[in-house]
Amino acid sequence: MIGTDIAAFLEGPTMILLSTRDDAHRAFIARGSGIRLDRRNGHIHVLLCQGQWPDVGKHAVAGAPMAVTVVRPSDYRAFQIKGAIKSVALASEEERQRATAYVARMLEVMGELGVTKAQLAHTLTDKDLVRISFLPTDLFAQTPGPGAGQRLARTPS
Repeated sequence: MIGTDIAAFLEGPTMILLSTRDDAHRAFIARGSGIRLDRRNGHIHVLLCQGQWPDVGKHAVAGAPMAVTVVRPSDYRAFQIKGAIKSVALASEEERQRATAYVARMLEVMGELGVTKAQLAHTLTDKDLVRISFLPTDLFAQTPGPGAGQRLARTPS
């Protein structure tokens, strides 16, 4: 479902927003601390600071729906990916290192756009990480404009 061009976009300099929901379908959102497509099985792995975003983490359970929106700050090109959570686990050392590199890179990218570290410090972190893995079922264009919300791909039911 996720081609090489979208995979490269995901792993590029993008801001990550993820959402889970409770049993009453109330949404909870958080800022992610890294994202990666596992090309072997098609799962997407998103890193989340569970201490900072406890409601999202609480509702990130196997089988639950999840949505992730990735936005490139330089031009606001954006995609949303929806799917079902497969697993949640503490981040590995490699994933923690990837999150540290992600945070540093995004602070640099956002700084070039005039956003200070102080403005992002409370939402962009590499601490207390869990990895949420999900299998994409739907891909949407979310770049502002006439194509926003257009479904680009869907896994057949």
